[in-house]
Amino acid sequence: TTPTVYIPVVEQPAVQEDRDRALQMLLLQHQCYEDEPGMNLRKGILNELDILVKQWIRSEGLRQSMNWNQVEQVGGKVFCYGSFKLLVVDKESDLDLLCVVPKHVTREGFFKNLYELLGKKDEVTELRQLPWAFVPVIKMKYRGIEVDLTMARMVGLEKIPEVEEYLLMPLVTRDLDQKCLRSLNGYRATCELLQLVPSVEKFRLTLRMVKLWARKNGLYGNMLGFLGGASWAILVAKVCQMAGVEGSLGSCVNLLHLFFYTFAKWNWPDPVYIKKIEAQSYLAWNPAMNHFDREHAMPIITSSAPQMNSAVNVTRTNCKLITAKFEEALGICQAVLEGTRPWSDLFRPTNFFEEFDNYVLMSGTCRGDSCLWFGSIESKLRQLNHHIGSCPKVSSVRVWPQPFVRKDGHSFQQMWFFGVKMIVGHSAETIQEPLHVFTDLCMETVKNTSSPYASSFSVFWQHVPRPQLSRFLTNPELGISKIDKLSYAAVTLGQGSTMTNPVVVTGTQSMAGYANTTTVRSPVPQNEFRQVPTPISRVYPTHIPGLGVQNCIVYSLAAPHPGPLLPNHVLAGDHPTYLSHQQFNDISRPPNQFFGTFQPPNRSHPSPRPGGYPLVQPQVAPDLFPRPSQGLPGHKSPQTPAHQMSSKPRASPQYPP
Repeated sequence: TTPTVYIPVVEQPAVQEDRDRALQMLLLQHQCYEDEPGMNLRKGILNELDILVKQWIRSEGLRQSMNWNQVEQVGGKVFCYGSFKLLVVDKESDLDLLCVVPKHVTREGFFKNLYELLGKKDEVTELRQLPWAFVPVIKMKYRGIEVDLTMARMVGLEKIPEVEEYLLMPLVTRDLDQKCLRSLNGYRATCELLQLVPSVEKFRLTLRMVKLWARKNGLYGNMLGFLGGASWAILVAKVCQMAGVEGSLGSCVNLLHLFFYTFAKWNWPDPVYIKKIEAQSYLAWNPAMNHFDREHAMPIITSSAPQMNSAVNVTRTNCKLITAKFEEALGICQAVLEGTRPWSDLFRPTNFFEEFDNYVLMSGTCRGDSCLWFGSIESKLRQLNHHIGSCPKVSSVRVWPQPFVRKDGHSFQQMWFFGVKMIVGHSAETIQEPLHVFTDLCMETVKNTSSPYASSFSVFWQHVPRPQLSRFLTNPELGISKIDKLSYAAVTLGQGSTMTNPVVVTGTQSMAGYANTTTVRSPVPQNEFRQVPTPISRVYPTHIPGLGVQNCIVYSLAAPHPGPLLPNHVLAGDHPTYLSHQQFNDISRPPNQFFGTFQPPNRSHPSPRPGGYPLVQPQVAPDLFPRPSQGLPGHKSPQTPAHQMSSKPRASPQYPP
């Protein structure tokens, strides 16, 4: 039977406003909003690059002996899209920009002449280009902000207008080559999202909550086989459409519950559409015509023509993992609506480093051009994850998409971890060949890299049992809290009112500053407090009546708390204790899925340790905190139960009648 869709009842405005403010307070605690100086910085970058591109377009025209008046009239423009266009920017967001140029400007000039101009600017660091990517792009840091600059060449226009609306016209896509069309569709899909949802503000707040949840659960990142920002935005837009105008008038709490309800029960690989276009080119996603499209595990289709699958990198294993996480989040949402759990439980970080007994560390080091080298390694990790999982002795494998960054003087290091579960009776140490092939492939790319630091590029791997993770990661990165006891003097002075379980606020980025813990004043909690009696109160129960103020201690691993973006009364929140996650049975992998294309590489080079390549000692993070004998129990990442993996098709939730 077709599952019914949860359609919330329209709430009173006061209740709706209070619920949404509670969600906004959680976003503020996790620093999910960019502040005003950060937004102004991004606007300034957009304006500066727009001026630079206009100057470069004029130079290209004069180089081709065009008339000066004609050069001045053809124009050119840089437009923003992505999270900045949707106004869902956080402090870690990059800046997606589209460079629209007239027909006399070529792609070769974009990757040569404009690239050279950018390299001469002091504001630009870590400049690199990917001309052969599916969407060709110039990547850089501009005034410290990550910028992705793509190009679309308008061959059908004599002049590039300054207004954006013309880019949404169907005639604009005529005669565009495929690379320009894919670049342009990133902008067009972003604009259409805002037009296809009933309430833009509800869409934005819900999208922020979903993206925060995805990062906390290690499900965010298109490059490593999970869902990227575009895919999450399409899923949220789909839910907003299903709720309709009436549903969007209620609180985002209802939309968040509907989101997890819908996609926990979605029958993948049924595609998710937010807009259907009948007449399209052969390049559009169409499993009836293109047999490669039939292999896609999680089709999430863009709205702009030709419509493409934004989640093409998601594997069937990751699809099952994401679905299991949806089901887990749905249970938490239902408990929140029943009043038995707080919303903060939904955004507790998944302790990836307690889920497996064995891990594989993949680490890259260099002395410069770190983004170039680490980006080259990261682009191959998805295939490595697939190759490890194809080994007959491996039951399951999962890569954590967030890298861990280290810097020691002039040396940079970046580490990724794979959690590996072996079939009973086999050791993780037997996983060798895929790792050797991966390091050889990475070092082969160095030969074609034009970097003055190429000689310092290195990559190595190592098997790490769970008890040895503390050699490479700090306790906060491992999810181990450090709770300090109050001194006798502090208790005597009446500082004994503490939360029964102090909350560890962890960030989603790995930085050196994680090791610095500070004690901060928390918002007024809703938890029940345990009063610690002082020695004097045992004799004189009524002593110093003015000391009845409740103080709570929160161990924060984040940077100093920024100034509030909302009124002060919004900043009150609750900090509940940890609750055990639902456990799921593991799924055995058939033993006949070994990746058969691996060939034994030449092992003539010496190696000081398994996977060492070349002879460079890795920079290991110092053990800043003593590691306890065991981590927090009960935090296991759920797997899809075997009894739920039925081959019988079921209908996905659809639009309400």
